Amino acid sequence: MLLGDKINLPKPGFRNIKTALSVFLCILVFELTGRSNPLIACSAAIICMKETVYYSYKKGADRLIGTLLGGIVGLAFLLIKNSLLSVLTTQSVIAGLGVFVVIYLCNLLNKSDTAVISSIVFLAIVVGASDTSPYLYALNRVIDTFMGIIIALAVNKTIHPMKSGNSKSGLDM
Repeated sequence: MLLGDKINLPKPGFRNIKTALSVFLCILVFELTGRSNPLIACSAAIICMKETVYYSYKKGADRLIGTLLGGIVGLAFLLIKNSLLSVLTTQSVIAGLGVFVVIYLCNLLNKSDTAVISSIVFLAIVVGASDTSPYLYALNRVIDTFMGIIIALAVNKTIHPMKSGNSKSGLDM
């Protein structure tokens, strides 16, 4: 008797397959266009791949709002950080204060669902900024996110789109 006969593993769900395909396409698009570091686009695609196209659109819209908010606050704090670099020897103050501001603004704007992604984008900009222009860096992170959202939505809408109410548990990832 083979070991494989005793193990009954479930087949991967379509959401699992579509998520992996979205990540593949994000990286492929970045490679073909010469863009560097597809991490933000891939994470946007993973976050936006939901059980239905409707929920993917909803998550994509939240993700874009959160990215824009985190990007704007990140850009402002990056400019502050760059001007105070001689005074501050650590970026921990800027990072902690900025995350506080981002979460507060998300709650103030009644967008608490976007607080996590806003904080991550903020940190990607403030902590991860390279020697390029702060404006260009922030803009590129927003573009990267948008690309990931578009790819995830296209994949979810094109490959075995599930209509609302068809998912057994909604967790077929």
